[in-house]
Amino acid sequence: MTYSSPISPGLKLGLLACSAVFALVSALPAMAQSATQPSQPVAFAIEGQSLETALTSFARTADVQVVFAPDLVRGKRGGRAVGMMAPAQALRQILAGSDLVATQVGERTFSVSQATAQSADATLLDEVIVTAQKRAQRIQDVPLAVTVVDGDDAARRGIDSVPGLVDEVPGVSVNYAFGGANYGLISIRGIGGADDYKPNGNPSVALHIDGVYQTSNAYLGMPLFDLDRVEILKGPQGTLYGRNTTAGVINVITKGPGDMVEGSGRIEVGSYDYTALEAAVGGPLSDKVGVRIAVLAEQGGGFMTGAGAGDLAGFRPVIGGVVQTQVPTIVDPGRREGFGDKDLFAGRATLAMDFTPETSLTLKLFGSRDRGDTRQYDRISAALDTNIANAGENDDPYEFYSSEYPTHSIDIYGASAMLQHRLGDNLNLAVIGNAQGTTRSIQGNGDGSPYPASRFDADEKLSQTSLEMRLSDDTGGRLDWIAGVFYVSDDIDFDTHWTSYTARTKYDNLHKQSRNSFALFGQVDYDLTQKLTLSGGLRYTRDEATFNGRNDDLNPWGISTFTTTFATTNPFVWDRSFEDDNVSGRVTAKYAFRPSLNVFVSAGTGYRGGGFDGTSIFTQAETLPFDSETVTAYETGLRWTTPRLRVSIDAFSYRFKELQATTRLANDTNGRANVGEAESKGIEFAVNAVLFETANQTLDLDVAAASLDTEILSFSSARVADVLSTVGDPLPGAPDVTATASLNHNLMLDNGWRLNSRLSVSHHGEESNRLNAAPGNTAEAYTLLNARIELETTSNWALYAYGRNITDEVYFPELNGASRLVGAPATYGVGLRYAF
Repeated sequence: MTYSSPISPGLKLGLLACSAVFALVSALPAMAQSATQPSQPVAFAIEGQSLETALTSFARTADVQVVFAPDLVRGKRGGRAVGMMAPAQALRQILAGSDLVATQVGERTFSVSQATAQSADATLLDEVIVTAQKRAQRIQDVPLAVTVVDGDDAARRGIDSVPGLVDEVPGVSVNYAFGGANYGLISIRGIGGADDYKPNGNPSVALHIDGVYQTSNAYLGMPLFDLDRVEILKGPQGTLYGRNTTAGVINVITKGPGDMVEGSGRIEVGSYDYTALEAAVGGPLSDKVGVRIAVLAEQGGGFMTGAGAGDLAGFRPVIGGVVQTQVPTIVDPGRREGFGDKDLFAGRATLAMDFTPETSLTLKLFGSRDRGDTRQYDRISAALDTNIANAGENDDPYEFYSSEYPTHSIDIYGASAMLQHRLGDNLNLAVIGNAQGTTRSIQGNGDGSPYPASRFDADEKLSQTSLEMRLSDDTGGRLDWIAGVFYVSDDIDFDTHWTSYTARTKYDNLHKQSRNSFALFGQVDYDLTQKLTLSGGLRYTRDEATFNGRNDDLNPWGISTFTTTFATTNPFVWDRSFEDDNVSGRVTAKYAFRPSLNVFVSAGTGYRGGGFDGTSIFTQAETLPFDSETVTAYETGLRWTTPRLRVSIDAFSYRFKELQATTRLANDTNGRANVGEAESKGIEFAVNAVLFETANQTLDLDVAAASLDTEILSFSSARVADVLSTVGDPLPGAPDVTATASLNHNLMLDNGWRLNSRLSVSHHGEESNRLNAAPGNTAEAYTLLNARIELETTSNWALYAYGRNITDEVYFPELNGASRLVGAPATYGVGLRYAF
């Protein structure tokens, strides 16, 4: 049985927007008649010379990027390309006789690789180009642990948010320990699971969207759609990305207009009344202007059942045997099927302008509107839980008791701009500016109960502006370098209204925080020999923050124990400031045994700025800033690539000092503090292989896994029992083993249609969700099985069907004592897709 509702305003808006996008399709071809296509001739005047110089000249003349490993071209001579011709033809002439081939891997990007005897007739792995080091490189040439999820692949896997990367990318996890499903904490390699769930925190994982740093975990709610790719950089990134990257970086790159009119659309329906509509269209309006518009609408999908207030319906507190009649009773909202529905609309517009061959500007406007249900916690069976908060729970993890079925209101909006200008043959300027914000209204009760021990209504407003300017020589020569300056400022107003039967009152937490961060950074890559490349980088960061607020006990019932329960005063007011600076860096040595095989070693440091606890603050000690966190990191890796096989292996060891974490404080509240030292070490591997191919079919295998060993080495607390129980424990959000494996089969039918199928399995190991973790805070391991099949016609229409968690495994991403957050059961769906 599912719960159905009328079409929501969000879906109506999505239907209108999708219709508008498709309406543009008929207009764009006419507007683009004068646009420059990649195949149009260009005047080349490249004489025979060193291949490295010839490729650089070709890239400049054709206004494209050419990605190559320096040792591939060193010592070779490029052919002559003179006259009017298409760029691809000129590149073939330049590479003639070099045993190298060029492959177009992007809208205006070519990759040069070694020719093989099989290259003309064998199925090759797709070339993967990343910008992890803020310049285009082949993934096998990057001396970092980088995982890439292609945009089309993300759509096929159902990845529509940053938390959706969990169970799809080994080593990545999400923790909802304190704030519920709208306050997730992303961890990479075991770092980040103890972060502050409040919006003023400093995430360990830095999220970047189209080159823009997102200052708060609140922006994890930004939907992911119409993607080019997602890059996950694992480990501290203290040089090019800087503050708050002690766990790593997630780079989200959305699609741009491109050089040809193209687009796509899909409609999907699934279990629990889920529906999705997505559309995108883009292309040139003229030879200098391109545009792309993309929209997404989602509704439904709620799989939880609300059972009302249960045994707690009509409950009032009792003090000394006297029922407190002045306190409103706990309301029974009745039964609700299909709770947890989505109600989301998002859109993005991109405008790309080429002012001259040397200068371009890309503008992006984006926004999303989320009015979905706020996922609620369930509690364990009443037979195992005698707490007053248990309203008579049964063993069904998909049924919960509550006095309300809240919806949230989350709006994210903003704009960004990237200016790129070629100052000279080997000197490029990039400027990225941004202004964005979000407003959030969220309600919840982390106890999974109608009993309001600590029920919250949170109203949050965030805004940020940022600017980054970079100069670089990234032509792929013997010496590459990049230098830049970065500035970001954000303001956060977040107020929380609490209903607390524990303190017998209602009270307000009113907070305001402002932050400014400034950084200078640079990195140099130098080919010491044909096989050995040395890299080094430094970053200086300066952080400043102010934090003020107050608590007010409203005492609406006249029985408040606010001051004694929380060891505080009423009102309680504070005004604090923080400042710190840091120099972090990284050195790397990479040795290429041959173009297809290289190894690297690196050592570096990372930095996470100090700041303020954003939870309920009751004492002067809690208002003091916590110190900045630092990490020392060592890593080694191997990359081996052949036309049919790609292998990567990484081993790492990190040591953290002044570890920032949310933990239990002296007054039994949860707060953020420096808690000691910790380490994370482990090994990861990934294999992509073409298992076999025939004239009409291929079978690919993708396998990846991460093994983690994390440990809290020292713990600072006034509670001796907490110290004894915590030292030696693993870090929160650090599953011991995570792994994924998938088989991808493509079959060409006799009529030219194509049948594509995918079978995947993911395993997520045991992990705790907090420091001082009790058995009720450690989630068991789980394994999920997913499948998808798609029939693609010759006219670019495709029909697909999928199943997720098809074994219907019951699993819990979050355990919080007697309350728990259950994962989705088996879900199925079908969809229709069109591309042109």
